[in-house]
Amino acid sequence: MTHTSRDLGGHAKAWLAVAMGWAAGYIDVCGWLVLAHVYTAHMTGNTVSLGVDMAQGDWTQALHHGWPILAFLGGLLFSAMTAGVSRRREVRSSFAIALGTEVVLLAVFIYAGTQLRIAENPKEVSTEALLFLIAVLAASLGMQTVSVTRINGLRVYTTYLTGSLSKFAEAVTDYVLWFHDRTHGRFVRRIGKVLRVTPRQRCAQHAALTGGLWIFYFAGAVCGASMEHRYALMALLAPLVVLVCATFIDLKWPVMAADEPRNKIRLPKDND
Repeated sequence: MTHTSRDLGGHAKAWLAVAMGWAAGYIDVCGWLVLAHVYTAHMTGNTVSLGVDMAQGDWTQALHHGWPILAFLGGLLFSAMTAGVSRRREVRSSFAIALGTEVVLLAVFIYAGTQLRIAENPKEVSTEALLFLIAVLAASLGMQTVSVTRINGLRVYTTYLTGSLSKFAEAVTDYVLWFHDRTHGRFVRRIGKVLRVTPRQRCAQHAALTGGLWIFYFAGAVCGASMEHRYALMALLAPLVVLVCATFIDLKWPVMAADEPRNKIRLPKDND
């Protein structure tokens, strides 16, 4: 499969990733506020809470924290499978399939949650309805997690901040060492040139991207908490618009950029 000028370039893809990070932070905090303080993107926290709940014999809370892990995993598998099948069939806009499904699930969550008035009366919602809403939101965020995964040679996940912070630290370390090697013993003569070429250094680009993912996720959480307080679940229309725009971007300029691995798998023919 060849790459064309219609592919979304690395810089544009980075901006799309941080925008989706903003949407993920926004959705995650809104879900936490209305879904019995259960995170629908933060599976590390859910796993730890599940362990605590089981150790204490609190099986109701264990269900609340264990259920989103299964739903999130389902979303991951769906997104990864659609991407893999799309590559085999040479469908260029595979990103739009997973993201379009996420849009549908988020719309279902907004509608169902509004009908149940979960933001206004969370204690009156049945356990079954609560688990349904948790599954819908967790699955949608799982789908997003493996949609944009490689940018300028770096693997990233728009809902996984621990990994982003780890890669940020690695990239900053690489940049500091590179900067030291280029300016050691000749700082005054070299500093101007080194700073000019910094934006082209991959370690600097990776630091900017991973740091930006954290900043935008945090900004999304702040916006989500503020807007949910004012508009309840209707506040989720903001990240929904972002995801719809990202879906159309992929249909116009496939997000699977030039540095995305695209190994074609040759299947045996009947006469082989």
